[in-house]
Amino acid sequence: MITLRVTRHDRNEQLLAECQSDVIPARGEVLQLDTTESDGTSSRPSTMWRIVAVTIQVPSVHSSAPADGKALRVRTVEVSVLPDVSLLPALHHAAEEVLAESRM
Repeated sequence: MITLRVTRHDRNEQLLAECQSDVIPARGEVLQLDTTESDGTSSRPSTMWRIVAVTIQVPSVHSSAPADGKALRVRTVEVSVLPDVSLLPALHHAAEEVLAESRM
């Protein structure tokens, strides 16, 4: 498990999410961020973010072994994202179709 840290990449770098993960996302992929309550239900609409950079913090060969006795390993992956504007035309088109149907 690694700590996955998602940060908005623009004028004001803002931490959007941080959690434990088994996967490392790649640049160009889209992340869907969900805000959930303690019972697992959604409390806000999901947001879509395009990954623009992935930074994997790798310990160098000169690093000391961790105090807990575990082997050196990647512990943190930082992902920089921007709002996914590529989805906006599709959402706009879908909204236009709904409006066209409601006019009939």
